[in-house]
Amino acid sequence: MPEGDKHVSAYDASEGALYVLFALVLTSHVHAPKFAAIEHLDHALHPRLARALFRLLAERVKHSGQQLLLSTHLPTSLDGLALADDDVRLFVVDRAVEGQTVVRRVEYSDALAKAEASGLTLSQLWVQGALGGVPDLW
Repeated sequence: MPEGDKHVSAYDASEGALYVLFALVLTSHVHAPKFAAIEHLDHALHPRLARALFRLLAERVKHSGQQLLLSTHLPTSLDGLALADDDVRLFVVDRAVEGQTVVRRVEYSDALAKAEASGLTLSQLWVQGALGGVPDLW
């Protein structure tokens, strides 16, 4: 910053910081929409910050009556989701052999609880292909 300039603008902030601020305003402003969808909100964030942001947003939205639909390709973001809470939903999007899009909810189950109890995270399960949503390339 130039000497003597004490003004910080959005131009001075990182892209990730702007995304976090946007998400916080979106979930707290009095005129925020009741439903919003954001694609790849976490793409400019450190994986641990993305996990924390998803956790925070899930809590904020739950208590605000909003619905927030987020897409991600960053596995650790999933670790911020408390799937045992029925208000928190995870959907996996796949492509069928014939080309159509298939959307399936990942429900919290005994198998998922056992996997978590053994130390596996949602991100690990997703990368391993256990949740779907990843191509079977090899």
